[in-house]
Amino acid sequence: MDEKEKVNIIKQIQDSNIQLCISFSGAGFQFLNDILKLEGASKCLLNAEIPYSKEALSKNFQMKEPFVTNNNSKKLSKISLDKFSEKLGGNILISIGCIGSIKTYYEKQGDEKAWIYFLTSNQHEYKIFIKFHKDLVKPISREAQDEIINNSILLTIRDFINNDYNFRLNYSGKNETLKLGSQDVATIYYKPKDL
Repeated sequence: MDEKEKVNIIKQIQDSNIQLCISFSGAGFQFLNDILKLEGASKCLLNAEIPYSKEALSKNFQMKEPFVTNNNSKKLSKISLDKFSEKLGGNILISIGCIGSIKTYYEKQGDEKAWIYFLTSNQHEYKIFIKFHKDLVKPISREAQDEIINNSILLTIRDFINNDYNFRLNYSGKNETLKLGSQDVATIYYKPKDL
């Protein structure tokens, strides 16, 4: 997604009837950066939390390993929804929980992946699972992985607004392979049943 499209989506978010709470751990930070670098963030961003360490996840969110799970992304989302859903006036709160394990300074034993969970004050929920492919001829950077997560969040919120403040149900159970250049770099699962 180019910068102009991102700016247009963020302005659409700012001008909509939604407020955002985010709670991200391990991934998704480019989304927060993009929201904050454009003037007017206070029109849509209600709260942001970044419980990054194992200790923060264990102590403050009562999570146990493995951390990068669907249930934990939902838990991050639900905690913010519960804290802030009564302070909205006529707006709709979208609480986004993102937990991921993406490229880092050491070689990972497990998968590079992220779960993103959306809960709303008008009783909707939606989840996305992103699995980054291994053994690429041209490995992609942590920044590129986080940008894929960012784009997934931005596009989901845009679709929610454009669909009269509902998530698109016809995406349920679908997946999409994402290419960078000529290689497949990630698979994005929309509202997956089990993984």
